[in-house]
Amino acid sequence: MLKIPVFLWMLFTIILISLPVGIASFFFSRKLFKRLAHMLGKIDTFDALTKFKNDAIHLYRTKFKSLRSRVSKEKILGMQHNEQEFLNTIEDIIKPASNHSKHYDTDLMIDDDEPEDKTTLIKKRKLLEKVIYDALWLRKEGKLDEYEKKIIEGLAIDPDDKDLNKLLADLYFTMSNHKKALSILKKIVELDPKDHKAIWQIGEIYLTSGKFDIAEMLIQKAIGINPTNPKYYISMVELMYNTDRKHDAIEEMEKVIKLRPTNSAYMLTLADLYEEVGDIDNAKKYYFRVLEYEPSNDKAKKKLKELVVE
Repeated sequence: MLKIPVFLWMLFTIILISLPVGIASFFFSRKLFKRLAHMLGKIDTFDALTKFKNDAIHLYRTKFKSLRSRVSKEKILGMQHNEQEFLNTIEDIIKPASNHSKHYDTDLMIDDDEPEDKTTLIKKRKLLEKVIYDALWLRKEGKLDEYEKKIIEGLAIDPDDKDLNKLLADLYFTMSNHKKALSILKKIVELDPKDHKAIWQIGEIYLTSGKFDIAEMLIQKAIGINPTNPKYYISMVELMYNTDRKHDAIEEMEKVIKLRPTNSAYMLTLADLYEEVGDIDNAKKYYFRVLEYEPSNDKAKKKLKELVVE
């Protein structure tokens, strides 16, 4: 009978023991790293939202720092109340992300859901794409009730789908259903803190409700992320006008004209603003520019006649 040396038996035994342990360790490590990556992604989102809050607070406090030294105690108390309301609002915007991040900080293994495999994700994405396609067709046909239901149907599949949330937020925003729009827009900012459109829409809602300080901070934030959208500056013009800062409104309107130099409606607005502050030369300048691009514009013709007579 063939004798096997003792050291070969030992080597064979070690291999039998270490091989399954090594395989198990490999799969456990891979699962752990996936969970770590998932957690870090959530924390990164929360960090971005916290930076957004800190930037907004800094802008607010810088704006009123010099003003506090020149007003009465009563006005200071009123401003402090407004400041606290502003801080509470900003905190409310980032609160959902904060709570979600803490959920992962407390216990790394608290989320027992297994990540979906690639095939499942592809199927879900195709299903959601069909829902979006059907929803857009319903909107094109003017069937807004069915359009809303279709989007909600898609959100039942994936509540965090950004495209569907944006479609629903836009619907409510356009319909002036600000209460419903606001909660969804806050969720969009949670999913993507750099979504300038959602930030602007939140600012517009606060502008409509007369909360000008909060609105200004948010609209400025949207402009900082995307300085090429004239709608954001138009919101600033409206805000400046409603807070009796017409010269500031003119500065913002000039920025709009630079972005859209051939838009007659924008030029008329700027001409009207110049006329209101008594700058007749610039008012006439922009009424004339309107006629260059739109010779039949009745308002520009009428205004020029009135200004010439004066």
